[in-house]
Amino acid sequence: MAGPEQPKPVTRDRRDVRVSLALLLVVLVLIAGLHVMLQGAGWWFALGFLTAVLLGVAALVRYFARPRLLAPTAAALAFLVVITAVFVPGTAFLGLIPTSDSWAAFGQVWDAAMLSISRQSLPAVADTPIMFLLVLGIGAIVIVADALAISLRAPASAGVPMLILLAVPSTVSIDTTDPLIFVLAVFAFLFLLRAGSERPQTRFSLGLAATVVIGTLVIPLVLPPVSPAEGGSSGFSTGVNPVLSLGDDLRRAAEHTVLDYSTESGKAQYLRLVSVEDFTGTEWGPSKFDLNRSNTPAKLGAPPGLSPDVATAGDTTYLQVQNLTSPWLPLPYPSTSVAGLVGDWFWDSSGLTVKSTNATSQGESYRAKSLSIEPTPAQLEQAGTTVPGGFDRFLRLPDGMPKVIGATATQVAGGASSNYEKALLLQDYFRDGSFSYSETAPADQGYDGTGMKVIAQFLDAKSGYCIHFASAMAVMARSLGIPSRVAVGFLPGTELNDKVDGRTAYQVGSRDLHAWPELYFEGIGWTRFEPTVSRGTVPSYADKTSADVPTPVNTPAPTPSNAATPAPSTSIAPNKGDSTNALGSDNSASSVVTGWLWALLLVVVVVLLLLIPAFVRFAQRRRRLRELARGSATSLAAWQEVLQTAEDLDQDVPDTATPREVRLLLVDGELARDPALIRLIDAVERESYSSGVLAYPEAAADTRSIIGALHGIAQRPERLRARFSPPSLWSKVFGVFRRMG
Repeated sequence: MAGPEQPKPVTRDRRDVRVSLALLLVVLVLIAGLHVMLQGAGWWFALGFLTAVLLGVAALVRYFARPRLLAPTAAALAFLVVITAVFVPGTAFLGLIPTSDSWAAFGQVWDAAMLSISRQSLPAVADTPIMFLLVLGIGAIVIVADALAISLRAPASAGVPMLILLAVPSTVSIDTTDPLIFVLAVFAFLFLLRAGSERPQTRFSLGLAATVVIGTLVIPLVLPPVSPAEGGSSGFSTGVNPVLSLGDDLRRAAEHTVLDYSTESGKAQYLRLVSVEDFTGTEWGPSKFDLNRSNTPAKLGAPPGLSPDVATAGDTTYLQVQNLTSPWLPLPYPSTSVAGLVGDWFWDSSGLTVKSTNATSQGESYRAKSLSIEPTPAQLEQAGTTVPGGFDRFLRLPDGMPKVIGATATQVAGGASSNYEKALLLQDYFRDGSFSYSETAPADQGYDGTGMKVIAQFLDAKSGYCIHFASAMAVMARSLGIPSRVAVGFLPGTELNDKVDGRTAYQVGSRDLHAWPELYFEGIGWTRFEPTVSRGTVPSYADKTSADVPTPVNTPAPTPSNAATPAPSTSIAPNKGDSTNALGSDNSASSVVTGWLWALLLVVVVVLLLLIPAFVRFAQRRRRLRELARGSATSLAAWQEVLQTAEDLDQDVPDTATPREVRLLLVDGELARDPALIRLIDAVERESYSSGVLAYPEAAADTRSIIGALHGIAQRPERLRARFSPPSLWSKVFGVFRRMG
């Protein structure tokens, strides 16, 4: 009885088309995973169309021309024409061919994309600059994947560049990834491996493809967007710098509830999320979180610098977060313990901030015990100008800081006798009526965000919102020798009429997002000030209307020269444990260098992953040749190495061929008279009919000679593929999948 009919091997052209379609399928799945980062669905169709065009060009060229690297080269040229025609047509010849002006225009679009990223929060709008970045990344990945999967006959290796695309949401945070995309990506990649196989199982492949296609088409349209306005989020998206997105969050038209809380004392609370310590970059962000898994929130560390002589009052705050997708936890400062959290949360010893490694604050209901620190003006005055050792990072300012900042600080408070008086004078400077609160003026006049240049422009315009007031006061305080940092969090919110279990309740909305400076005083610790006009409340120890607060006196100091403002010269005790260095001259340059270093690291990782098959095959061959040289391997091992080399070089040798038949088939019989090959075949035949291992001292040398002859006759593409993506290894992988089917 005849066995089941075996599927016929497909031709190379049919297999190439099938692999191209499989690549299209994989890319469509992976770009769908970006839905957690981008609004809408139009970008998905645009990127899908780009992918289809590039793969189509490569497939068309491959159909009419055999040189393997010609197809990806044609796709790369088509890609250059596409991005030129779409993004900078006015600088191109005939609107298609890039000129020298086009490259300069590309740089401008790139800079605009970086600015758009810095100003947007997730999910971002896929505007033209961001689409430029997406098109660049997707196009490069598609071309590399096509070259690996088809030109080099290594579909498994094509998964390496695609892995970068799959990992993009995870680089923001694990919480912004979509598990369904990972599942579909696995199935799509399996389909790609099937498509690259010589004898695919049609029924299985079609069923798998249908499942992935349906899921991919539906995902961008039916999955709920991560939209702050619609979903009630505060505008913080996990992993995004809340300092940079603060202005956009405040300017949102729709206000919505972020959290509710109640306190046993009945007092309203400022709620901190993060603190900013490093003022040296062009873009400021949360301070580095030093993760220590023993620092669980059941018991937080003591607030730094607090003396037992300073009066404190304990309080307990009950918080219910509704719409805040942030890894940082809103807390009163300083909190001493937190209970009721879900997930893994840890506190940082420097800022006493609490952050999760695998969860967000949204939906959390917890209880925080905290201290209300109540220093007297006399205690703050007694702190003098003392700065403890180890606080140099809280005084660090960049070289070349705009002179107006230091000059203004000196003019306002340089002659005061204590740091406390200096702080009061700085706060009064911003609240004396000459400054106005505006969330739109910085955006309209081009000084929105953070950085020294922004502060200089703010001091000139005298209009901005909380981040401008807070960062300006903090930087000016540092220039006068006062350790400072900026806290980002929420104002106390609105008191509610109804009580919760007898406690006074408050509601915090998106408009309560806020930033304020914290200054350090020896014996008191980090102390809040409120320079932002018309926002927040001034603490009693800093309220000049209070009878206990002295009227600060500033003895005018000489105005600094036109030279750049130097860093403060306050004497600080050395701290051996502080190894942080000042960044030095150009902050933007340092940021660019850091970005390129990360890009270089990513390239190195990708290259190493791509070289894994080459390393494996090299080690396999090296081991065999060593064993042959020592006489511990038989001639059959040498013959196996020759057959694998032939397979790597795309030599069609049937598994059923005898050694003599192989000799006539290798390179169309060009090696039939090769002495080394004749000796090896003779040794294999004699050993096959012998009961023991026969001596063959020339085994290693003959094997090397045959391998060299095969490589010498093969074309360059075959040699490159044999070296970097050896088919003999992938055939074993395909064999595993065939057995699975």
